[in-house]
Formats: sequence, structure tokens, C-alpha cells
Amino acid sequence: MRVLPAGLVAPTQRTIPDFRLHRPRTIAEAVLAGSADGAVYAQGCTDLFARFREGLDCSSLVWLADLEELTRIDWDGTALAIGAAVGHHTGSGDSAVRAALPGLAAGWRRIANHRIRLRATIGGNLMARRTRYEMSIMLDALGAELLFAAPDGGRTLAPADLWDRREPHGALLHTIRIPEVPGTWFGYERSLRPLLTVAAAVRGDTVRMSVGSEYTRPYAVEAPVGAAPADIAALLPEEIGDAAGSARYRRHAAGVLLGRLLARFTAGEEHVG
Repeated sequence: MRVLPAGLVAPTQRTIPDFRLHRPRTIAEAVLAGSADGAVYAQGCTDLFARFREGLDCSSLVWLADLEELTRIDWDGTALAIGAAVGHHTGSGDSAVRAALPGLAAGWRRIANHRIRLRATIGGNLMARRTRYEMSIMLDALGAELLFAAPDGGRTLAPADLWDRREPHGALLHTIRIPEVPGTWFGYERSLRPLLTVAAAVRGDTVRMSVGSEYTRPYAVEAPVGAAPADIAALLPEEIGDAAGSARYRRHAAGVLLGRLLARFTAGEEHVG
């Protein structure tokens, strides 16, 4: 029998090695199980099977579906807190999200296809750390805080920290908190995707723009609202460029998309449809 070179036959679910299943009832139990070597957290699982096909080493699976606190959405009039297990369809249609940040609800509503939207979660979208996933771009612009439970205590990280893997081993993302919501305007432009997507949050006299693509991690810059969009985009680092689009071209495109968003902000539009 001829042996094929490795990599010519894509693995399937049938090739997944045996693993131990944990079904914790509390976040503390989940973190305890998740801190073991080879442990993997799972909720919607839309990205998990892709990771298995990519060679994920999983000796134990920590199933999070029984943790109701991960599915809560709380709006206290100042900050919006979204549980990490909130699904795309549920979160984008939630009345609190739509009332507090209609632009976020509108942008969230446009990502992924219908099948994925019914299963995938905001936390899974972030923790997959795939540049083609879009929640990190939106949440970076909004200055979101990612709240983790860890074996040695809690942690609060920014979305950009995920790309540097700054969370402790075994840490579990449980809440995404967006502070200082009142008076915040948010818009999202993905018309040039996959080459470029732009999110913009305006708070007071400051605009924070986050730029991402399917090829590079998100990067954010801040500037006065009155600055020209092209000048704001010029602050983006050289790292936004690659073989798919130079930094110069992406800066130009980011300035164009940001200009569209700021025009909508100036016109008083609540969100980008």
C-alpha cells in the first residue's frame, strides 16, 4: 500500500483523539478544569471543529453551556456588560444592546452567515484570535474591557491584548464590558472586506478608529473629532500593510471609510445599517 505524504488528506471529526468531557456548574469549576494541560473551553463550537482539523491538541473539553451567567446582558445606564457565551443572533437583537449602542447592534448583525450566527458566541469569536473574525475590531474601537477568571484571580484585558496572548494559562473570558456608553456614537464599515474594515467610536471630542482585515490583526488610533479622516488614518502603523495591500493603500482606504462614518455621525444617524 502506498503511503501518502502528510497533509494531502484533510483530517475529519473521525480522527479526533479521545478526550475527557467536563461539565462545570460554576465559573470556578470551569477555571479549575480549564487550567489543566491540554484543556480546551467550548461553547458554540463553530470554530472548534476547524481547530481540530488544524491539529488542536485537546485532552479535556470544558463544556460551558451550563453556565447561565455567561449568557447574561446587563445595562446599568453607564456600562454594557455582555456575557462571553452570548450568541451573535441573540446579542445583536437584544433590546439592551440596541438601546445602548444601536451602531454595535447593527454591525454585530452583519457578521457571519445565518448558521454561524445561531451558534457562534461573542467570546468564541474573540478567543479564536482569527483576523477574519470581526468582533475584536468593533470592541477595540469601543475601548471594551475583557474580564477573565483565572486560577490566580481575575484579569481585565483590552481586545488588542488577545493578539499578544496576555491572559494567564487557563483563564476564562466571562464578560465583555463596554464602559462610558452614554453619549457614545459607534459605526462600522465593512464594505471593503476582506481587505479592510473600519470601526469608529466617538466619545466627546475624541474619535477612536480600529482597522482590521482578514490578513492582519486590528490596530486602533485616537484623534480629535475635527481632524481630517485622512490625517487620522495616517496615524496607523506600518504593520497594517502586507502582500494583500500596502500600508499606504490601507491608510488611504481607512481614511475613506472613516470619512463615511464621520459623515453619518455629523448627520446625526444613530447607526450604520
